[in-house]
Amino acid sequence: PLRVAVVSTGEELIEPGTPAFDGQIFDANRPMLAELIRRFGHKAVDMGIVPDDRSALAETLDAAAKQADVIITSGGASAGDEDHVSALLKERGNMSLWRIAVKPGRPLAFGVWGGAPVFGLPGNPVAAMVCTLIFARPAMAQLAGEAWPEPQGFLVPAAFSKNKKPGRSEFLRARICDGKAEVFASEGSGRISGLSWADGLVELPHEAVTITPGVPVRYIPFSSFWI
Repeated sequence: PLRVAVVSTGEELIEPGTPAFDGQIFDANRPMLAELIRRFGHKAVDMGIVPDDRSALAETLDAAAKQADVIITSGGASAGDEDHVSALLKERGNMSLWRIAVKPGRPLAFGVWGGAPVFGLPGNPVAAMVCTLIFARPAMAQLAGEAWPEPQGFLVPAAFSKNKKPGRSEFLRARICDGKAEVFASEGSGRISGLSWADGLVELPHEAVTITPGVPVRYIPFSSFWI
């Protein structure tokens, strides 16, 4: 099993269970990521919440690299002034990959800090979970000595309509109802309620597709990711 450090970034984040004031939101990602890591068979190391301060984040990453085999951060992976994860990885010359053709999850950053692989996840909970399942989980499995695990998917009839443009793969929150895959009404990656509503993901390809009810789509149950 790996030791996986989990870091949340953002001035607006507060711990669940404490009073929230204007401009503050509860940190949903850290508890979610810690539980996913546990279910993958690894040990989560909670590094807490880091404010939007580059030196504070660098110190936390230094500490995480000494305690863990892998570092997973959420937030700060885009290109804004307060997106310090991607900025630090680029400044130190340790960025290996940044911005991918996947929805949700485009700002995903990957690099190395102090010898530890870093997965810089987007801050939105849905994007953070999708990137963890699709990218971080198989990578961690291989780092732990396992073969690269491919999640088992199933072709099932769609119970929804969608015109998808070309350019990136998409993962939709979905569940099976009467043998068909229905998807969550909102595709917004900040709507965490869709994760508890869903029992899997529908994967749409990189190319343009038109989905109408009855068309086969690839459905991946969460159980295929060991959760």
